[in-house]
Amino acid sequence: MPLFGDRTGQQSRGAGARALGPTAPPQTRRRIALTRKQRIGLPSMTLIPLLALFGVFGERSAALDTASASLAVSVRYPVRFRYRQTEAIEIAVRNLSSRVLDTIDVSLDTAYITRFANVRITPEPRRAFTVELTGVKPGEQRLVAADLEGDRYGRHHGRITVSVPNDSVTVTVRTLVFP
Repeated sequence: MPLFGDRTGQQSRGAGARALGPTAPPQTRRRIALTRKQRIGLPSMTLIPLLALFGVFGERSAALDTASASLAVSVRYPVRFRYRQTEAIEIAVRNLSSRVLDTIDVSLDTAYITRFANVRITPEPRRAFTVELTGVKPGEQRLVAADLEGDRYGRHHGRITVSVPNDSVTVTVRTLVFP
C-alpha cells in the first residue's frame, strides 16, 4: 500500500482513497499573546514620546513674588532641568522703604546650592552663599544671579532669604534634575 495514495492510477478512488499532498491545517482563532512585561512596556514606549512632545520632560522655570514692609523680592528659578545643563536663579530685590538700606543680605540655602556643580554667584558673595547689597536707595532694585549646573539627579529644595536688620522675606524653591 503506497503512503500517499495510488500514483499509478490502477486503483479506483473509493471511500478510503486519499488525495496527494499535505493535509490542511486545523482552523484556529488568531490571538496576540503578550507577556506581563510587554503589556507594561508597549504602552510606555508609546506614552514617553507623547509626554516629551507636550513638554513634560523639558526645562521649566517659575517666578515667585513676595514682599514685606521694606522689601519686595522677585525670584525666577529653574523648576526642572537636565543633568549637566546650566540654569540661573535670578533674585531681584527692591527697597520699598523711604530710607536708604545700609545692608541687605541675600542668602541662598547651603543644602540647596551644594546639590549643584560650578555655582557662580554675581555679585561675589563674601560669606558662604550670602551676598551683601550695600547702600540701596529708596525704590532702587538690585539683582543677584546664580548659575547652577545640574550635578545630582532628583528633587532639591531650599530657601532664599532676603533680610535687613528688622525685616526679612523667605522664598522656598524646588528643582528637579533629571537625566
